[in-house]
Order: sequence, then structure tokens, then C-alpha cells
Amino acid sequence: MNRALSFGIAALQALIILSAVVGLVLVPLTLAWLIEGDGSVDWPVTLAVAGYAFLLAVGVPVQIASGELVGIAFDTFAISFLPLGLTLVMALMIIRIGHRLSAASSLWPAWLGGALTFGASSYALSLIISNPAVSLGEWDPLFRPALFFGGLLFISSVSGKRFELVSGANQIEAPERIWVRQKTSDFVSKLHWIVSTSAMPALRIGGFVIISLLLVSSVLITFSLAIGWVEVLRLYQALSLSFLGGLMVTLGQLAILPNLIIFGAAWISGAGFSIGAGSFVSPLASQLGPLPALPIFAALPTGGIERGIVFAVIPVVAAIIATLLARKSTERMRWEFATSFSAATVLGIFSALVAATLAFVLAILASGGLGPGRFAEVGIIPGLFAVVIFFEVLVPVFLVSLFAIRPQGTERK
Repeated sequence: MNRALSFGIAALQALIILSAVVGLVLVPLTLAWLIEGDGSVDWPVTLAVAGYAFLLAVGVPVQIASGELVGIAFDTFAISFLPLGLTLVMALMIIRIGHRLSAASSLWPAWLGGALTFGASSYALSLIISNPAVSLGEWDPLFRPALFFGGLLFISSVSGKRFELVSGANQIEAPERIWVRQKTSDFVSKLHWIVSTSAMPALRIGGFVIISLLLVSSVLITFSLAIGWVEVLRLYQALSLSFLGGLMVTLGQLAILPNLIIFGAAWISGAGFSIGAGSFVSPLASQLGPLPALPIFAALPTGGIERGIVFAVIPVVAAIIATLLARKSTERMRWEFATSFSAATVLGIFSALVAATLAFVLAILASGGLGPGRFAEVGIIPGLFAVVIFFEVLVPVFLVSLFAIRPQGTERK
């Protein structure tokens, strides 16, 4: 695959992804406009809604000017809440393209072609749907999508196993992959021995804890929806939606479902989350004001000291299991460290830092402004989530490591 071909493939795929995601929102909106519309709304409005949904998914905040809606006046506000469902769909598509492009003999043309096309197309879309009442920032619709696409394409094309369409049929490996691998190897070789011996088990333990929280949160939300299906139906009925209207509301809820799963993970940890300023939901206590009219909010967990104690154990248990499972990867630590205490301390701190960093990033991605007034603050406090996770991982990993990674020569016969 030569440079021109890799440039063209990445550019074409960027257009396909943009069109697919916009179309995913636009098609049902258009059907509703055609079948149930009364002529009071022009079709370009549906295109604008689909375009704004796409731009939000790639990190472009949408500023709404002050005005009046159904007789209620509101001040200027910003929507910065990422619909992570759409974001994940695009991310997976880009990663798949990057993996396939790893077979190319040169990668930089693909990075350039994909990023430029995705950014330019997003910017063109923002111009098409421009409205005096909506502001997107002067250059945000160009640079944020370009960085989103280009960054994911870069990471996925230089990491992992090289793609082979036919075994043994690949050309010479791209120099960019060789350069990145060499620089990574040089960086790792220069790390202090404490970091180099502890990094891999710490990454596994910290990652395992966060993944476990997300899985438990998913099960919890599913269970809450299952036992509260009557309340969900009641909320759908209260909205007085047609079939297509209900379909659109359901698709919108699926778009923010990953956000709610992260909220659930924060709730399980005890850090909690908020749905608007002045509200707070945690295992120990809940204080909620008026909520957006979305049936999925019937699955929001409620507080209670008894339930809180039970769920607070989950991240601790996950950290214990992760430490035991990671015992094989601590072989170097058992040779390098002189005492169990020093090895356990280092592994506990590093594992807690990994988990806290992941929690901090997830909290930022899942939170943002969702509307005017109190809904300018929706989500998780990143610092609080990170601190809570840090200590919930630090203590159990340290205690288990005292016995799980005894240095060689100190183990009991």
C-alpha cells in the first residue's frame, strides 16, 4: 500500500464515519418529520440536530443563546455533555481502520489524510447547520474532530500486531511503527528499576478494578431497569410520544448509556454523582431535584446506609482479586525488592495511581453541561472519584501483596 493509496483510504473512511454517525441520528429524525410532522418545523432543523449530536460526540461544545422555549425564558448556556455512545461507535470504527492501515508501508499519509478530511468535513457541516442562536466556537469544529480522528488513528496504527490480509504477504513494515517501537523501548529501558518492575502488574491491577466497577455498574443498571419497568413505562406514557418519538427518545438514551454506566461506577465507589447543581447521589445519601424527562433515569440508584456498606466492598474485593491474579506478573518484583513491605508499598501506590488516573479520565469524559440553570453541572467530581478510588485500591493491594509477592528467599518453606 503506497502513500497515495493510504492517504486516500483514510480520507474516504473519515467521510464514511462522519456520514454514518450523522445518518444514524438523521434517518429516524427524518422519518419522524415525514410521517408525523405538521409542517411547523423545516427539514434543515433535523439536519442541524443530527449535526450538533455528531459535533458533541467529538468534543465540540455547543453554546445556546438566551431565549424562550414553551413560554419559559432561559439564559445563555453551553452543552458539553458527550454522548459517549456515539463517541464509542466512532472510536471503534477508527481503531479498526487504524489496525488495517498498519499493513501500509508508510503511515503518515493516512494520519494526515484522515485527520484533515475528518476535521474539514466537520467544519463544513458546522457551516451548513450554522444558526444565529447556536455558537460552536470559531475553530473548534475543525481542530477537535481532527485531533479525535488523527489521535485514535495514530495510536491504533502503530500499536498492536500488524494487520495481515494474507499471511506472509505484507510489505516492509512502516518506518513509523519501527520508530515508535524503538522510542518506547528506549523510554522503558531508562525507567528506574522500581518503575519498570512494578508498572505492568500495577497496570493490570488498576485496570482490572476500573473494569470491574464498570461491569458491576452495567449489571446494576440492567437490574434496576428490569425491576423498575413499570416506572419506565409510566415515564414513556407521561411523555405522550408517538412510536417514532419513542424510538428517538430510546436512541437518545442509548447514546448516553455509557455515561450512566460511569455514573454507576462512581456511585458504587462511594464518590457519587450529580444530576444538576445542588443534587447528589451516593450509596450513603441522595438528594435529587427535578430530572430531565428521560425514562432511563428511573434506573438511578438511591441512597441508603445499608446498601452503601454492601457496595463499598466491591472495589475492595476487585482489588484483592486483581492482586492475586497478577501474582505471576510480579516475578521481577520478588527478585528486585529486599522486603515484602517495600514491594507491597510500591505495588499498592502504583496500582492505586493507575486506577485513580483511569477514574479521573472517565469522570471527565462522562460529565459536562446538559442544559440551562442547574443542569450546567451534570456528572462526577473527577478529583473526588480519583481520591476515593485511590484509597480503595491502595489498602487492599498493599495488604494482599505483603503475602502474595514475598521476595525470593523469604518465602516459608
